Amino acid sequence: MKLRTLCMLLVLVLLAVFLVINWSALSQDMTVNLVYQEIQAPLGVIVAAAFGIVVVLQAFYNLWQQASVVVELRQAHKEARNARAEAAEADKNRVNELAREVRDGFARMEALVTQQQEATAKLIREKSDQHDRAAAVLRDQIKAEQDAAQSAVSKRLLEIEKKVSNVLPAAPGEVKDEKKTKELFGQLF
Repeated sequence: MKLRTLCMLLVLVLLAVFLVINWSALSQDMTVNLVYQEIQAPLGVIVAAAFGIVVVLQAFYNLWQQASVVVELRQAHKEARNARAEAAEADKNRVNELAREVRDGFARMEALVTQQQEATAKLIREKSDQHDRAAAVLRDQIKAEQDAAQSAVSKRLLEIEKKVSNVLPAAPGEVKDEKKTKELFGQLF
C-alpha cells in the first residue's frame, strides 16, 4: 500500500476509536441550529454521519478517478499496441522495399556484367578471327615461298646434276640400262 493510504487508514481508525470512547457524550440530545431551522438531535451523531458521508463521497471519487486512470491506461496500451504494430508493418515494408531494391540492383549489375562479357567475348572472337585470317595469309605466303624455294632448289639441283653427269663418266649399270632401252626402243630414237 501507498504511504498516503496508510495515513488515511490510521486517521480513520483513530477517529473511530475517538467516537467509541466518547460515544456517551456525543449521543446526548442538543439543540442544533441548521441555519433555517433548529432541531433537537445528538450533535455527535450528526457530525459522525456528516463525516461518514464525506468519507463515502471521497471513496466514490477515488474509485471514479482510479477507473478513469484504468480506462486511460487501457486506451494508451491499445494505442501503443497499434503504434507498435504500425511500426512493425512499416519496418517490414521498409525491409521488403530494401530487399526489392537490392534484388533490382543485383539484376541490373548482372545484366551489365552479362552485357560486358558478351561485348568482351565478341571482341575476342573478332580479334581471334583477325589473327586466324592473318595466320592463314602468313601460312599461304610461307607455303608459296617454300614452294618457290623448293622449286628453285630442285632446278638448281637438276642443273648441277646435268653438269656433273656431263663431266663424269656414267656408271656401268646405267650404261647397260641405257643400251637396253635404246635397243628396245631403237626405232623410236
